[in-house]
Amino acid sequence: MKKRFLATAVMAAIMAWGAIVNAGPGKIKNTVHNMSSVAPSGFVGTRHWYSTDTDEVCVFCHTPHNAKPAQPLWNKVNPTQAFNMYTSSTTLTSVAKKVTAPSPESLLCLSCHDGRTAINVLHNSSAGIDAGGGDKKLMIGGVYDDPTAPAGVTGIPMNIDTFTIPNTYRANLGRTEADRYAGTNLMDDHPISFSYTAAYNEKVGSGSSAINPIATPLSKGLRFFGSNNRMECSTCHDPHVDYGMDFDGNPTYSGGNTALRPFLVRDNTGSAMCLACHNK
Repeated sequence: MKKRFLATAVMAAIMAWGAIVNAGPGKIKNTVHNMSSVAPSGFVGTRHWYSTDTDEVCVFCHTPHNAKPAQPLWNKVNPTQAFNMYTSSTTLTSVAKKVTAPSPESLLCLSCHDGRTAINVLHNSSAGIDAGGGDKKLMIGGVYDDPTAPAGVTGIPMNIDTFTIPNTYRANLGRTEADRYAGTNLMDDHPISFSYTAAYNEKVGSGSSAINPIATPLSKGLRFFGSNNRMECSTCHDPHVDYGMDFDGNPTYSGGNTALRPFLVRDNTGSAMCLACHNK
């Protein structure tokens, strides 16, 4: 199904979902999340993966039509596999330990960063790909994860250079030491999808002051989600932030704030982001 991408319509809609969008200087065209075929004017740096077919920047995450989930007009198939969540810390609250799966906000990120689901298979694109209900997932590198996927269905053509495949994909959060495409391992990542409010109340109830009241991280620019103030990937990260570096850490001279690498909602100078929540 061919859908010519309407950037203005999409941006107007996703701006309404401001909890995820509006943090830091958003110039996504200058970041590694710009996987279009065209680098921005004046861009300096190395692009390890980019489309050879479409010059659309936003299409890799958003679509104005047939979005799933509808908010924020999402253009990816969210992962459905079971994840192993972080539970190892002896200081972790029971609230966080009880989380068995990422919440919808974090699944958006994991639809690329689980390391199993291909970055170039979309619901709708100008290249005419319709991913349907989730039956066309590919591993990074192009190997079908689902053997029932229809033959011949591919994603937007991508240039993925020789740097990417033989090296561990560091943005793949779901990898294990044995399998970089496992797509399930979040046991070595900060806990997500738990209620910050409930975790704070639990700590206070046990006589601990290890967690700051939620007003503190909110005042420092962190975001929480839902009526129970869940911590998600987007509590600390914003995929639109231009931090003035390419994937390898080389300057792009785009004017982005290097203190916001990688896609931070605020700088972490002196562990400022960590200390917004953790009272150390």
